[in-house]
Amino acid sequence: MTKPMPISVRFPRRRALLAGVATVACSVGFFGVSAFLGKQDAANASEQTAERQGPPPAPVIVADTVETVLAPRAEAPGSAVSIADSVIAAATTAQVTWVAEIGEEIEEGEVLARLDPSNAELALSDARAEVKRLVARAEYLEKLVERYEGLGRETGESEAALDEVRSNYGEAVGALERGRVAARRAQLDLDRTEIRAPFTGKVAGRSVQVGEFANVGAPIVRLVDTERLEVTARASADMLMSVKAGDRIPVAYEDQQAEGIVRAVLPVGDEITRTLEVRVSLSETGWPIGAPVRVMLPSASPRRAVAAPRDALVLRNDGAVVFKVNDDGSAVRVPVRLGAADGDLIELIGEIDAGERVVVRGAERLRDGQAVEIKPATPNS
Repeated sequence: MTKPMPISVRFPRRRALLAGVATVACSVGFFGVSAFLGKQDAANASEQTAERQGPPPAPVIVADTVETVLAPRAEAPGSAVSIADSVIAAATTAQVTWVAEIGEEIEEGEVLARLDPSNAELALSDARAEVKRLVARAEYLEKLVERYEGLGRETGESEAALDEVRSNYGEAVGALERGRVAARRAQLDLDRTEIRAPFTGKVAGRSVQVGEFANVGAPIVRLVDTERLEVTARASADMLMSVKAGDRIPVAYEDQQAEGIVRAVLPVGDEITRTLEVRVSLSETGWPIGAPVRVMLPSASPRRAVAAPRDALVLRNDGAVVFKVNDDGSAVRVPVRLGAADGDLIELIGEIDAGERVVVRGAERLRDGQAVEIKPATPNS
């Protein structure tokens, strides 16, 4: 019996093909592993390089410190008051027929309230009639005096009769003047039945209602000028020693700040609080009447100081710091003490000089020595 031939002998081409496939597979696997290991080594190298280089530069906005004149200031509580705040009263006696509504704005010279003019009109008519009567009598006596003076020279009228006629004429002239005064007074009473605003303002209160009877001096409405304001504040004499009329001082209300001008320091102290009053004029601020304000009074003489914007401050548990940017682009942490302030500027006391760059945006997360990238300031920054 004949033995079967081995597979390698029967299929020589298949054997060669399998060997080639195995060789290719080994090559692909080798190069794949090599490529993977190469990528891994590159990633590890990149990570090591990043670790050596540190985090990327932090974007910040900077401002220069400046040398300026500042004065330490102390706050004094005060209130915003109106320059014109009046209770308008009735100047004649009559019944109220109309009153302006609370909150209504009234221009200077416009009517605030009206009173019944009936009695005033009657009084004026009576006074005018009396004036007419007195005019007629004065004219009659004037002609009588002229007649007596002419007849006296011709008929020899006595001086006594002439003097009597002259006296009567003088009394008539005086009565006429009094009558004219009474007529003007009656006209004034009639005019006063229309109560007019002495200045432009808003009605802040009404003391009477339509139909009520108002006597002379009775309060009718409260009128307040809400546009022209000033501040009244009280402070100790020591705080006001360096304050004089004309000084410009900051005044704050909530988060708003305005510049005021000292109008007067009243040299009259309060016996209980031992304080003096200062009046500060304000421009148009829109603050409400009665608003609680803070007046920044100078507590010492002005001095030269290094200052920076308040936004440069980073307040931490161990105190205030600023971050100064060096020429190499690194941020250096500088502890500072705070001194006098003026508006947005505040005095920095520490290892910092005028003209140095400090971070005003982006300082909250900076570390000492961290690299920074300076960005341009924008209107909203």
